[in-house]
Amino acid sequence: MTTKWTDQRLVRLDRTYDHEQASDGFSRFGQYLKLNANLFRDAWQDEPAPVKDPAEFAAHAWRVATAPVMAPGYVRWRPDLHGVTLHRDDYDGALYAEIRVPLQHHYLHVGDKRLPYTWQDWERERYDDPFTDLEEPRDPKRPTVLASAVVRVPGREWTGLVTPSAYEGRRLTNEAMEAVSIAVQHINRDAGPIVARLLS
Repeated sequence: MTTKWTDQRLVRLDRTYDHEQASDGFSRFGQYLKLNANLFRDAWQDEPAPVKDPAEFAAHAWRVATAPVMAPGYVRWRPDLHGVTLHRDDYDGALYAEIRVPLQHHYLHVGDKRLPYTWQDWERERYDDPFTDLEEPRDPKRPTVLASAVVRVPGREWTGLVTPSAYEGRRLTNEAMEAVSIAVQHINRDAGPIVARLLS
């Protein structure tokens, strides 16, 4: 994977690893889609048929393409984030993305207000990488304050979402790949600047 993380690139695809690790010689993601084929069948039809809604299809494809279903995923999120997920609104079924952003204490300072230095914070795995993993502290004997923000961006106006024509096989894999690729572009465009502002 050669694409570098940036302050506004939150998610990316790893097509090379997916192809190299594919047991069928085509796509590891495709094998996970096969294992989760029930997600892509229209539950309201007597005969097998693909789901009709592009938002539902995108949300299911994203779920399969990311951890914990696929680990490592076909879609990867930046190591300093704690998850990037796609959902459908319970009310009208509209798509939205949710990004979980851990916030170290220095992002919480307002004016003279500071958290005590003795309180534990998210721990960085490495200090030479601005986008390294942030983990919970290991010392259970000291007070700990772990803050996070949830960023939600609507996908209602996202263009190019895939209307699926298959519920299995190579065509499903190709359509799911396209669906998550489009979602990656929109998430980076819409949520990237918000996360960058939070962490600036």
